[in-house]
Amino acid sequence: MPRLLLFDIDGTLLDTGGSGGASLLDAAEEIFGVSRQELPPLDLAGATDGGVLRRLFGQVGRDFVPEALQTYLTCYLGHLNRRLQHESFAGKTLPGVGALLAKLHELGGADIGLLTGNVRRGAELKLARFGLGSWFVDGAFGDDAEDRNLLGPVAMHRMSQATGRQYAVEDVIVIGDTPKDIACAHAIGARCLAVGTGHFQADVLRVHQPWQCFDHLLETDRVCELLLKA
Repeated sequence: MPRLLLFDIDGTLLDTGGSGGASLLDAAEEIFGVSRQELPPLDLAGATDGGVLRRLFGQVGRDFVPEALQTYLTCYLGHLNRRLQHESFAGKTLPGVGALLAKLHELGGADIGLLTGNVRRGAELKLARFGLGSWFVDGAFGDDAEDRNLLGPVAMHRMSQATGRQYAVEDVIVIGDTPKDIACAHAIGARCLAVGTGHFQADVLRVHQPWQCFDHLLETDRVCELLLKA
């Protein structure tokens, strides 16, 4: 059976320089009429957008209903696109990411998808800003489930629909930068290659027992060997 590689986005592939969180707060100010200084800090690492917004709606005393959520997301995505395209944008792809994705495609032997807490459109905007979108077939997103642990089966099913291939869980590897990525992989019996390029250093991630753990993704040949053959 083919390998299925499922990549997280923020902290694993790229760093938007805080644009995602800032855009969520932009929308809170516009939709709720509250100052960002009045709100508790957003807990974004490994979270889904849906989970973050459910907490945010509760903090401001608003009903978390589909119509209100859609209005909020539309506002958020507008601010996100604005910030990503602004001349002062300071985001970056993370070390080794471009070379790794290119090498994986060159070698073949794996289908490459996403498993991210971003809503689909937010993921598309972020990846497009760095020219990364074409590397990924499909995946699971933060508007598929609020609980990240439920996203693995969604990603497997959606990738199977896109490629026409079935994947055994032992051939699925989640690549992420938080304990929640590791837990998400464990929830479906898959492996996780953790990378300390986000909010958590590699030593912290190792406590959560990922299959492999790296400080960064710069060791292209070594990482490819593990992802495709180990």
